[in-house]
Amino acid sequence: MSEPQTVVVIGGTAGIGRAIALRFAEEGMRVVVAGRDVVRGRAAAAACEAAGASAARFVETDVGSEKSVQSLGGEVTVAFGTPHVVVNCAGILQSGKRVLDQDLDEDEKLWRVNYRGTLLGCQVFGRIMAAAGRGAILNVGSLASFAPLSLPAYTPGKHAVLALTQMLAAELGPQGVRVNAVAPGYTLSDGLKAKIASGERNPEAIIATTALQRFVEPRDVAEAALFLCSDRAASITGVTLPVDAGWLVQAPYAQYLQGNPIRPRPAHD
Repeated sequence: MSEPQTVVVIGGTAGIGRAIALRFAEEGMRVVVAGRDVVRGRAAAAACEAAGASAARFVETDVGSEKSVQSLGGEVTVAFGTPHVVVNCAGILQSGKRVLDQDLDEDEKLWRVNYRGTLLGCQVFGRIMAAAGRGAILNVGSLASFAPLSLPAYTPGKHAVLALTQMLAAELGPQGVRVNAVAPGYTLSDGLKAKIASGERNPEAIIATTALQRFVEPRDVAEAALFLCSDRAASITGVTLPVDAGWLVQAPYAQYLQGNPIRPRPAHD
């Protein structure tokens, strides 16, 4: 019987990251949940064990610290050897504002976590995987990876994650390491639920901008993550896959339709 594979989910203590960790756990993998919140992290690891993980542990990690991410890499390697999958999911959301109003301290904080934290995870585990000649890295982008959303710190960082994913796919491909990303749409994670509750997001307006007229569930993103990191996607690398209920197609289609309506065809006698 082959030894279970190992997945590391950085930012796996809540929301999309937790859903991804649980989905891999259901496949019987060894799951390492990494994040800053010890209480939520331990709860997530326990939930992974209950979901079927062959082993699960939480490692306290701050992606804003190079030393912390390097320590995570060392601990995972000692405990389980080279991981088969690493997911970079740590991130901070932002409320809408204009570029000229962007506070520079907030900008620096989002870049440090959303982009630089992803970069650190890719560097630390990319080196480990390249040395072993195998592995799959999955980054978590956003609709903001493709569209100029009015989030002047968040959007440029997610654009950068897309470019990072493509560059790493080219660099690590010869060493047998695949690098892809998912770009979740409006996902009913804890963060979005809180913003809806506080009035910062309008749920009816959001749903109206999607082709499928629904929110994305964290589980939907987890299924895409599992596929991209599995052997079923053995020839796929450098891809950022939208999981957005059709927002990227519906938003421009509907906007264009307003100025160029489709008129009914005249009836024929």
